[in-house]
Amino acid sequence: MKTFSIMEAQHNLSRVLREVAAGHEVGITRRKKLVARLVPPEDEPEVEWPDFVTRAAEVWGAGWRGASSDALLDEGRGER
Repeated sequence: MKTFSIMEAQHNLSRVLREVAAGHEVGITRRKKLVARLVPPEDEPEVEWPDFVTRAAEVWGAGWRGASSDALLDEGRGER
């Protein structure tokens, strides 16, 4: 684990972040004592969104007619 003093980390933040982004653990020290560890983020699991249209039909019955959440989001975002 590479270590940086607080002052080094402040003055070379981009270098510290490059180390972390490369998958390395970085320690931050104050007066030669470890006070913090920066570690790369874990892989986030993909979020599975519920099917709102099916759920709405179950709750309000077959007579429910609404737009899908995808259509509403696309409409609200416009063209990007």
